[in-house]
Amino acid sequence: MRFSASFFLRAAAASALVAALAFSHRPPAVHAAASLGEPFDPAAMDTSVNACSNFFEYATGTWRKQHPIPAAYSEYGYIEALVDQTRDILRTTLEKARVHPGTPGSDTQKIGDFYGSCLDTAAIERAGLTPIAPVLARIAAIRDRAALVSTIAYLRTIGVNATFSVGSSPDPKNAEMTIAEVDQGGIGLPERDYYLRPDAASRTLRAQYQAHVRTMLALSGDPAAAADASSAYAIELALAQASKPAADLRDPYALYNPMHLAKLASLAPHFGMPAYFAEAKVPASGIVTVSEPGYIRALDSLVVAEPLPVWRAYLRWRLLDAAAPLLPKRFGDENFAFNGRILSGTKEQLPRWKRCISLEDQLLGEALGRVYVAETFPPSAKAAARNMSERIRSAYRAEMEALTWLTPATKKIAIAKLDAMVLKVGYPDHWRSYAGYTVTPGSYAANVLRGNVFAYAFDKAQINKPVDRSLWGMTPQTVNAYNAISPNEIVLPAAQLQKPFFDENAPDPDNLGATGAGTVGHEMTHGFDDEGHKYDLHGNLKNWWTPADLAQFDTRANCVIKQFDNTVAIGSVHYQGRLDSGEAIADLGGTVIGYRALETSLAGKSHAAVDGFTPEQRYFLAFAQSWTESVRPEAAKREALTDPHPIPRDRVNNTVANVPGWYTAFNCPKPPKPICDVW
Repeated sequence: MRFSASFFLRAAAASALVAALAFSHRPPAVHAAASLGEPFDPAAMDTSVNACSNFFEYATGTWRKQHPIPAAYSEYGYIEALVDQTRDILRTTLEKARVHPGTPGSDTQKIGDFYGSCLDTAAIERAGLTPIAPVLARIAAIRDRAALVSTIAYLRTIGVNATFSVGSSPDPKNAEMTIAEVDQGGIGLPERDYYLRPDAASRTLRAQYQAHVRTMLALSGDPAAAADASSAYAIELALAQASKPAADLRDPYALYNPMHLAKLASLAPHFGMPAYFAEAKVPASGIVTVSEPGYIRALDSLVVAEPLPVWRAYLRWRLLDAAAPLLPKRFGDENFAFNGRILSGTKEQLPRWKRCISLEDQLLGEALGRVYVAETFPPSAKAAARNMSERIRSAYRAEMEALTWLTPATKKIAIAKLDAMVLKVGYPDHWRSYAGYTVTPGSYAANVLRGNVFAYAFDKAQINKPVDRSLWGMTPQTVNAYNAISPNEIVLPAAQLQKPFFDENAPDPDNLGATGAGTVGHEMTHGFDDEGHKYDLHGNLKNWWTPADLAQFDTRANCVIKQFDNTVAIGSVHYQGRLDSGEAIADLGGTVIGYRALETSLAGKSHAAVDGFTPEQRYFLAFAQSWTESVRPEAAKREALTDPHPIPRDRVNNTVANVPGWYTAFNCPKPPKPICDVW
């Protein structure tokens, strides 16, 4: 999935281990590589379906029937197939580095030895819990509140999500500077409402989760696993009750609560924030923004109310949950049994080598990226992608200038913001250095834990400094893209600019539909969606709209929110319109802008059908096919409840239903009710 801006900024502060573990919950499959063709593939279509009734099925049905979801996937389509293809390339690189590691301390040595240590399952089995034994001992030795706070802080430095997170982030009101951001966290289920929904299915899932916690604790040798699991769950439940719902996390004004450490300490007088910041190695000077002050106050009360044995049980569980991929097979199997089978519906784990590459990509991503780019992304591809992206920007500018509901004053600022948007294509101009990160052929867990410490220190080193605009939040081999609202930039990794999403030699309508609309226009629109429009051209949280224009915008955004509120994802589960609105608006804006770019390119040229499809039809089909994907029921439910991205079927069908040109292209009857007109 392509990140929304808010999701990216919040995820960027997460530890490498937690990020990698999240990926392991939705792993790639074990299967033969799927065929990946051009951005528009007529063979992927199911023309027996009425295009006007279900455009997604019409555009993608045959490919999806021919490529059922493999056992190790919760969803499968073009994105996952390209991820597999990318990993095959990375595997070749890593196998070479493993056999010929080169100079000690070099990137080649590090990526080769890391990969080798991950594949050495015999050594991992022999080590047992030894790699985390000192941490378990530290947790067991907690005898007072000071030791509790110190241990929570230490766990954060090694990549364990306990109680809350502290990361670096551009200051929403001063986007040139990086500040510390305190955010809610510390739970094991996907988000807070999993702990609170009263329906029977949710109660069953909670029982399964508590059984999973008991099993993991028992596997670690905990003689009181049942009681400790109840204690750990009690802490998580209390944290969930204090947390904000996922949809509320999209309001940047509500999340911006700047204060100095002294004021933060006053929110939690019993927790000891100064001691936490010192142990967690977070700069104590400067501004801290606290996303959820109420959560911090509730955490402080929880520290007083819950006995230390309860906290020790909770921290032991959070450590085991985070470290499961690094430990013997029994821990990984149990981790998968819940997070893979129960939460996502996957039937089996992916091969060890793919799991190794997932985590290595998190910890040594740009070292891998340099080799990947050299093999897959020539200068001509970068130039073609940039050219198309600038054409999308030009179309966006023309669309804004033509808007009748936006007054000239607001329109002028909007265009200035668009023009100021930084476009990063392919790979960074300056590669990250991994000097200071020691990787050895020995313990895999030790390599990962050192990598987590290195990544954590890198993140904290940004705090109280000017924003480093050279940094990328994704590696070049990531099949994804993002918009960072602050500092107003979009990033298009090289792997996203591969077939079937982009081909420098493909017809213009195909590239414009698959990547111009689905990626470039989509990410540009995030700068103007129901969250992004609250930031100015510099990335500062600032209202630049007149009251009348803002009212017009809200009316249009609310139309999209209601559209998704009324859309059923699966069974009786509806989307949460406020949660999905940013992605839905970005899909719609990108598609409208890409279509305008297509019409501009066709000016004075023939619109006649070629191989049975007009340029306009190819455009919309390429857009729909860029979201080719099947989703298991369990994953569809989880995503509808927790993910700001709708499942592909609905993001395609709901989007084209709001684009007048689509009705014309496929001769579909327009609905009696007005469609949502964001732009």
